[in-house]
Amino acid sequence: MPGKCDSRTDWHLRVLGRFALYRGATEITVGTGGRRLLAYVAVNDGSVDRAGAASALWPTAPAPRAGGNLRGVVHRTRRLIGDRLLADRSNLALHPDVTVDLWTCTALAEAITAGAIAEPADAEPADDHLLVTAGDLLPDQEEDWIIMARERFLLLRVRALEHLCRRRTREHRPAEAVAAGKAAARLDPFRESVHRALMAAHLSDGDIASALRLYRCFRTRMCEELDLRAPSDLEAWEHSVITTH
Repeated sequence: MPGKCDSRTDWHLRVLGRFALYRGATEITVGTGGRRLLAYVAVNDGSVDRAGAASALWPTAPAPRAGGNLRGVVHRTRRLIGDRLLADRSNLALHPDVTVDLWTCTALAEAITAGAIAEPADAEPADDHLLVTAGDLLPDQEEDWIIMARERFLLLRVRALEHLCRRRTREHRPAEAVAAGKAAARLDPFRESVHRALMAAHLSDGDIASALRLYRCFRTRMCEELDLRAPSDLEAWEHSVITTH
């Protein structure tokens, strides 16, 4: 029956890159209202109050109508996925058995930024791959609550990727350092510290041309789009690299 849970089946909610809900290997088709509701709960750490959810999801509707809309969506969604969406009179929450890619990536980024991950020398760079390849948070949606959550996640991810780039450079793993640095630079092309980290990664790999090309592109972008000059120490860095190699 639709409302019954199978504790032996893994449920996974994807909100990075695109929305998808999986029961095991099967993707569940969820209506627009259900997708918005599940995404809202997911970006708010898995638990929300009904009044706040109704206000955020139907911001222009009067409170009674927004509440009615929410009740309808909750009912339809629970008929589809059972108590993977927990509901009482005041609150909504995702069942603890549901995994969410945003939560996994956020926890990893926070751990990397805090320096909490200590890897053995021969460890596989699984954290690199996840942070480098993760998509944006629901990029096709432009509601206020999504935009704010997307910006928070982007900032955290950029910081973690920059940290990872520097760490891999210190560990003499230049390919992984460059991959992390490039991902960070794509996400935030004006972040000076990211470009510094990526230039250092290129140099550690002996790729002087890429380091110089990256600096010159960054300098041009700052001048043309922000009307700013590159920091003087970077100009000195360019001269030093040219004259010593």
